[in-house]
Amino acid sequence: MTDESMLAQSLPRPHKKRTLLNELPPLPMTVIGWQGIRCVLPPEWNLTSFSMEREAGYIRADAPGDAAVTVQIRWQDAAETDRKVGTLYDVFAPKVRKLLGRPAPQQKPPDLRRLLNKVLKDAGKSAKKAGTSFESSTRPEKVEGDELERTAIPFSWVGGGRGQGKIWHCTKCNRVVVAQVIGIARDGGQVQSVAAGLFATLRDHSDDSLDLWALYDLQVKIPETFKLHQQQVMSGHLRLVFIRGGEMIVIDRWGLASMTLKKFKLEEWLATNVTVRLKSMDASVLTLQSGHEAHYYTGRLNLMDRFKVFRSARGLARPLAVRFEGGVWLCEDQNRIYSVQALTSRKTTGLWKMVADSVICCQ
Repeated sequence: MTDESMLAQSLPRPHKKRTLLNELPPLPMTVIGWQGIRCVLPPEWNLTSFSMEREAGYIRADAPGDAAVTVQIRWQDAAETDRKVGTLYDVFAPKVRKLLGRPAPQQKPPDLRRLLNKVLKDAGKSAKKAGTSFESSTRPEKVEGDELERTAIPFSWVGGGRGQGKIWHCTKCNRVVVAQVIGIARDGGQVQSVAAGLFATLRDHSDDSLDLWALYDLQVKIPETFKLHQQQVMSGHLRLVFIRGGEMIVIDRWGLASMTLKKFKLEEWLATNVTVRLKSMDASVLTLQSGHEAHYYTGRLNLMDRFKVFRSARGLARPLAVRFEGGVWLCEDQNRIYSVQALTSRKTTGLWKMVADSVICCQ
């Protein structure tokens, strides 16, 4: 069980009315994971907006239905928060220090108050445009985290809506994160409740060098050395493509599996959606940690497939992918098909099994 699953189970669940026949089970909490950021939100929330960048980016998750409550999380490398227009000295000094073997000067901690004032100033401008008054409050700076790695300032505001949030700097990943729950003015209770759950579970880096990617009923762990290269997020099909040099990991999740399997067998479906040709690959059946049986294929890439992977990775050829591992399985409980492909170099071993075993498709 993942840390996020245990956190989700520990949070209060929404009350369900009893029926005459039985008591309906509580809905599962929503786990969100993106670019090293991860948190647990109430049931049926969805990731609705995100950036592709890891160094500086954002995600947004919305409440289901017509609810106006939303979670917004932004992050940036702390070294970039005070960066000014570079001079020639700024360009060449790091190279000279590296050549002479001298350490870089110690970086000053970011000015969280200044950064927070900008956030509140922008919220005040929006309130002014809406013709409403604006009030904000901040609490004293505090140190928090399992290893006291965060310096944080909680804040709240009212005006053209309502927000409750926190800004912090993490010394482990050197990120500055601004996270807030936003709703309409009368949603004070819901904003406060969602914020309590958000900040109890929100993390900005992994402890095992594996990033959790979680959205739309998919949870999978990918080594943080892989970069998100492509994404396709639709209701029926979710695809995430990661690259590390010339190596590649491809994750697919397809909905309405029962309809698909009326026309294709699982292995036939994989053959039509896989990155390379499977005819020359060795085939077997493996049991994953989830208990699902995966149709598994492995073998060396031929020259044509190597060129295809090289081109897909935009010429980032080192380390060069020379081997393929891929597998597909059915999750009957969710009526979905999942597949994992790993195109790796000679030195990389065990990657496919690690990623496939980390997939959580049903709980």
